[in-house]
Amino acid sequence: MRIFFILLLTIVSSVVVSICSLYIPQQVIISEPIAKNSTSFTSSDSIHQSVLQVKQIKTIPNIIHVGDEFSINATVKNTGMHPVTFIANLCDSELYAVFDNKVEEMRAPECKMIADPVKLNAGENVTVQRISGISGLTYKALEEGQSNAKVILPFKINVSDIEVVYSLVGNKFNVTINPELSNL
Repeated sequence: MRIFFILLLTIVSSVVVSICSLYIPQQVIISEPIAKNSTSFTSSDSIHQSVLQVKQIKTIPNIIHVGDEFSINATVKNTGMHPVTFIANLCDSELYAVFDNKVEEMRAPECKMIADPVKLNAGENVTVQRISGISGLTYKALEEGQSNAKVILPFKINVSDIEVVYSLVGNKFNVTINPELSNL
């Protein structure tokens, strides 16, 4: 009976350990700017340096009035040692912004174009856009004044063919919202 109990305990322990190992979450690392136009990347891995910079954040159109819908774009540069990938086609860009209460984020139709992710090698840069009305989100100016925002881009660091680290990079920016055109 004692041997049976030990055998049963060993089997149950093995099953519990196997099941628990399936539910260990993937490591997610959030990059935040620590200085103007730079980002910090921290990890327990061997990657301890800046990976991406998000800079030259702009709105389209350049001048926004209350009631206007607008898009965003930014230049993204890979400052790390490894290639990174992210979705950045005109229809389905992963670039997004979080605004204060002066700007509303609305759901919009998405085109169904399927494109490969952008692969950005070390030292390369690219302009990434979130086009209002076709990429699933629309930003609409609600109130005049200065709107504080943060642009965010999820990405993957391709450390090797089998090792991928998921992360986010962001940078703060401001948008000036002018009075409605009819009030001018």
